[in-house]
Amino acid sequence: MPLPFRVADEAGLGSKLVEEVQVSVNEEATDKPKTGEEGAFELPEGDFEDGMLGISEEDSIQALRTTLALEEHFCDEDFPADNTTIFFSERTDADIAWKRPFELVDEPQLFIDGASRRDVVQGCLGDCWFLSSCAAVARKSKLIERVVPPEQPLFGDGYTGLVVCHFWRFGEWVTVCIDDRLPTKDGVLMFARSADASEFWVALVEKAYAKLHGTYEALEGGQSMDAMVDLTGGLAERYDMEDTENLKKLYTHLLKSSRNGAFITCSRKGDWRNATKADEHGLVEGHAYTVSGVARVKHEEHGTVNLIRVRNPWASGDEWNGKWSDTDSLWSGVPEEQRQKLGVNSLSDGEFWMSYDDFCEQFEEVSVCTIGPDFDNDGTVDHVGQVDDDDDDGCNVLIGVMQEHRRSNRSIGVKMLQIAFFLYKTDDPDRRLPVTHFYYNYEDGTSGTYINFREVLSRADLVPGHYVIIPATFLPDSPGYFMVRVYSPKPFQLKKLPD
Repeated sequence: MPLPFRVADEAGLGSKLVEEVQVSVNEEATDKPKTGEEGAFELPEGDFEDGMLGISEEDSIQALRTTLALEEHFCDEDFPADNTTIFFSERTDADIAWKRPFELVDEPQLFIDGASRRDVVQGCLGDCWFLSSCAAVARKSKLIERVVPPEQPLFGDGYTGLVVCHFWRFGEWVTVCIDDRLPTKDGVLMFARSADASEFWVALVEKAYAKLHGTYEALEGGQSMDAMVDLTGGLAERYDMEDTENLKKLYTHLLKSSRNGAFITCSRKGDWRNATKADEHGLVEGHAYTVSGVARVKHEEHGTVNLIRVRNPWASGDEWNGKWSDTDSLWSGVPEEQRQKLGVNSLSDGEFWMSYDDFCEQFEEVSVCTIGPDFDNDGTVDHVGQVDDDDDDGCNVLIGVMQEHRRSNRSIGVKMLQIAFFLYKTDDPDRRLPVTHFYYNYEDGTSGTYINFREVLSRADLVPGHYVIIPATFLPDSPGYFMVRVYSPKPFQLKKLPD
């Protein structure tokens, strides 16, 4: 009920008893949606410990290189070439042969003509969420080459069998060291591979990512937005079609984001048990795809049409067969010059165009990752730390709160808490807000519903002043580590308040 308290009157001559209306709070929580490719076995979850699973120190890697004998090939004892590397469950497979790239092809390479989305081909592992992200990020070879440094020979002079990869994990780039032995059956890679049999960056980056997660099997089911952040260190947001009020505005956002170099993925609803074949539309249930293009075309009869280009990481003939598919007659109404520009006649297997309306009907969500902050959500990465003299009233600030997610144990996953954060204005920037503050003041910003995502983001239009960011869990007594990321086009100071 409202609590009475005493305040000064307007004339400052005394005081009077008034009744403050108490703020009503409706806190809700939800679980992150399933991707549809979760494995048959669920990894048990536990509390975060040290988070060093799969991570190597640069000094130790250099020591490994110097201790290898001439023509000796590195064998990773922490991620051995056996079933314990593939499975966390009790599953086994006796028909797996571990082969190094030079045992599969002559003169293997990490990269052949750089990286491309068309390199990525999914194997029999349900990690399309990761591979669709690899294909998205591969539009910028330099970013993939930061993850997999290209100066690592796979045969001949300088070859050691040791491969180093880098991933962004909880605020820092970490190093993962693996050997280049890969699981095969009948001489063919079991899991991810490149379209060119002599190129191995896809297979090796998947193995390194599996080491961070403990096993290959642990990669079954995940969030594309997490994978894109791990590959870039950027900021990723997810948009659910059913919860998006203005789908037209979302298309404009996707169009501008694509033009400005963002990385985009999408996924479909469905059961992973049915994800072994395409449906009547040529699409796969419970499957993640790469959005490789967004474009508007002028059609001679239908006028302006909004299109989306999508790529299936299976890189097979399983692709959309409806309107605007590869051989659809609608393309005849588009000028040849525009068709050439969109590459309609040169699409690889598994890549296709479709109308945005069909896209919204067929796909459940779309995730967008940018290297830097997009304060106003207009698809353009904005500058940070530059004073805007034309707007002294305030600015848009982007805030992210990430919970600790690095794995500590091969057989135990990190428990993901339902998290959110709240932003309150304060007159005293040196102390925490008292409990009574929350009774009578609404927040100035919030990430929304509590959810067990790894990171939650929100934008807020703020006037100059002091604000308190409060990360929170939905359930009480749920301690955990978290990281706050704040971006503003104007200078600001960020500090931790004393306990």
